[in-house]
Amino acid sequence: MLYYLHGYQSSPDGEKATLLKKTLQVIPITYREVAPEQIVISDCLNRISTVIAQDKQVILIGSSLGGFLAASIALHHPTVKHLILLNPAIIPPDIDLATIKGMPLRILQEMKDPCLFTEKIPARITILRGTMDDVVPDEWIVPFAQAQNATIKLYTDDHRFSKNLHRLPEIISEVLFQKS
Repeated sequence: MLYYLHGYQSSPDGEKATLLKKTLQVIPITYREVAPEQIVISDCLNRISTVIAQDKQVILIGSSLGGFLAASIALHHPTVKHLILLNPAIIPPDIDLATIKGMPLRILQEMKDPCLFTEKIPARITILRGTMDDVVPDEWIVPFAQAQNATIKLYTDDHRFSKNLHRLPEIISEVLFQKS
């Protein structure tokens, strides 16, 4: 099954989620029932785990915070076979959290997982990267991709993939049907 994990300021009813649901029959996962600034990462991970628990062939598409959540889930769920991460907010261990704006420090601390850089995720990983992303820096993407031997595909786009939004289903389909 194909699942979608939205970003910090988005929802399972957001534009990306709705588009992917309509075109690729992706199942958007509701991983929080609170305001974004009130999320607890472990609660989000538990909700996602519950949703995918019975599925033997999981493909997770995660955007920004959803990319972090997807990678964290895949680290401990061997049924996750492929990750497609859109500008994933995966924070390297050496980043000073005080320099990051836009999210509460508590959440950033919960998101900092060195295991994502030291343990191999047992899934194929493709990162779709907007080269004009002003939210998630290259200094986060490249070390994660190197640690996980992930493929990075670059697009002239922003953090939200605004320019390629309506092409996302086609882009994701191409990634899904590529030989690994």
